[in-house]
Amino acid sequence: MDDLKKKKISPKFSLLLEKLNKASEKKQMSLLLDHPWDEPIEGVWLKKRENIAIYGTRYYDMASEEERRLLSVYETGAWWYTFIVFENLVSEYYMKIINHGTLKKFPDVVTYMHHFCKEEIVHAMVFRKAMTHFKITPFPIALNLREIYSHNAAMSEFPLKAVYLTILIEWLAENNAMEDCNDKGISVLSRAIAVEHHKEEARHIEWGKNMIREFIDIVPEFIKEAQEITAPMIRSMLDMAVSSLVVYARVGFENRAFRDYNQLITTVVNSENRKKINAVIIAPMMRYFVELGICDPENAENMKIWKENGFEEDVKEAVEYFKRKTDKDLDIDNVMNKNYN
Repeated sequence: MDDLKKKKISPKFSLLLEKLNKASEKKQMSLLLDHPWDEPIEGVWLKKRENIAIYGTRYYDMASEEERRLLSVYETGAWWYTFIVFENLVSEYYMKIINHGTLKKFPDVVTYMHHFCKEEIVHAMVFRKAMTHFKITPFPIALNLREIYSHNAAMSEFPLKAVYLTILIEWLAENNAMEDCNDKGISVLSRAIAVEHHKEEARHIEWGKNMIREFIDIVPEFIKEAQEITAPMIRSMLDMAVSSLVVYARVGFENRAFRDYNQLITTVVNSENRKKINAVIIAPMMRYFVELGICDPENAENMKIWKENGFEEDVKEAVEYFKRKTDKDLDIDNVMNKNYN
């Protein structure tokens, strides 16, 4: 790949890599020291009440207070288990990329990927420990993450698609976790897990976003592929967050209405409350998609895909943002600038 041989890292990306590597070398998450593992588990909520799947629907009134609380526990546990599976896959796949030698021309990138892998392994251990602490057993994974990697991120001369898919999943999952759990009204441990995880994942996401920006010209077919797969993948992940039948079964709702799973899932996925939460989760990602042309409002074929997956209003919001934005405006979507309250 001649373009890759000629490629030089931009000064802006070099500065970011230096910052990321220094941050990882200075402090990485501790399995033992960064979380209040002595917190009692009786009666705790693991996510905000307003973010449980049934909030704002008729099912909320049908559930007892304890059933609502248990839903917060099992929904959060399902996300934790998804993270465990995903982060182990990421570590495995990124080590393959490193060993493949594709990126050896860019040693600072490789150094950060080593930090990335180590941090992901610790994250998975933290989530596993949290599940044990709250007595949550593993869940089936609705979205087959291993197939995403084997089918869509197979080893190529330059693994841009693999980096993109990884960041796509991490970014959405992090936005979701912070919306659910960055709140002082929930379990102190659950909030600490979300916040401490985000401090390192924010670096991973910014690295991935800028890897795409930096190397997009090396893989000319990337944009077209990303235009085709991004909207349906995002839709699947958003809906997956509230449509786990195993989660509902574990709560064991007494009201028989909860046994009509088709009606239950249709209701929670399409509720106004869920649409508002999804809009917050997707907003920074949509601005990134528009910036890169992954979402192209001028391309009718591409816009059809976004509309079919329910993102028409999100696209409009992103377009309006860029109409207002000036060169002096700061990057509002730098994930590392998160305020943890």
